[in-house]
Amino acid sequence: MERGTVMRKFSGVVLALGLLAVVIYLGSCIGGGMMDPTDPILPSPELKEGVVDPATRGITITKENVSVTVQHWSRTRLNRKYTTVDMRSPFYYLETWEQTFRTEVFHVTIKNDTPRSVVFDFNETTLSDEREYVYKPVERDFYKYKFFTKKMMDLKTKNGMERLPQMMLKNALGQGNVVPAGETRSGFVAFTAPSSQAEKVWVKLVLEREPEVSTAAYEPVEYRFDYIQDLVLRSKQPAIKR
Repeated sequence: MERGTVMRKFSGVVLALGLLAVVIYLGSCIGGGMMDPTDPILPSPELKEGVVDPATRGITITKENVSVTVQHWSRTRLNRKYTTVDMRSPFYYLETWEQTFRTEVFHVTIKNDTPRSVVFDFNETTLSDEREYVYKPVERDFYKYKFFTKKMMDLKTKNGMERLPQMMLKNALGQGNVVPAGETRSGFVAFTAPSSQAEKVWVKLVLEREPEVSTAAYEPVEYRFDYIQDLVLRSKQPAIKR
């Protein structure tokens, strides 16, 4: 075989391996800590407050040494990370399903750099849109009802449901929904998905700071995270295979 032919074949193999490495890397990014380029929910270019990490699109707001970071996770990213050969993501849904069976999922990290604990108030946690709809966090029964209704409560779904508590912020916080002084807690908070026509959405979280004296009341502090919904990207969301 001529030397030129051997070199061309070698170069072709190197190129193919390089492309494969890129594909694997991008897949791991979407499934891990990096952002999904097809995600239709994006930080608003006109944030009322907060700083955006360009690598993850996470928004961080810090108030009196308590930092809260919120990062949207797309349906594609969630399925790539949590749907495997033996497990289905509990956040799984199809675009053909009713809106009430779809979820919008955010990863929340609370870093408490103060000498007192803070309490996460789930009752005041909401997802809103400019169409004046307000959505509360969904509970475990929502996922069970969704899959039973869609006749998908098979072994893969049951395995995903068993994994669900480990994913959620409520489980990470534990009894009392407390973030102790000097500690960090993180996990997912999911809401019923807003209308696919809503162009502006925002997440409101409320933390209650422990008072300096036991006779005083806990002080609520509100954090608002502003997003836009790219309607073009929303309409182009890839289909999810069963």
